[in-house]
Amino acid sequence: MLCRGVDKPVAELYRRFNEETEDGRQMGAVSALLDDAINSIIEVKEEGDIDSLFRGGGTSGLVSAVSGLEDFELICFVVVK
Repeated sequence: MLCRGVDKPVAELYRRFNEETEDGRQMGAVSALLDDAINSIIEVKEEGDIDSLFRGGGTSGLVSAVSGLEDFELICFVVVK
């Protein structure tokens, strides 16, 4: 929803991001946030898998395993401040 109607990067914002990250060379803080997001996804999936053991219709726990960052591919990102 934040990007609705915006079809081009906002120069002021990406310049500030590039300055803060030294043009992407210092992405430690951003990478930590991405890692937190992925860990949250994994937690929710694991909770759903456990819950599925107690529902009729089979379990999702045996279908696919998501274990960490290597199971994801970053194709784009939006910085929200």
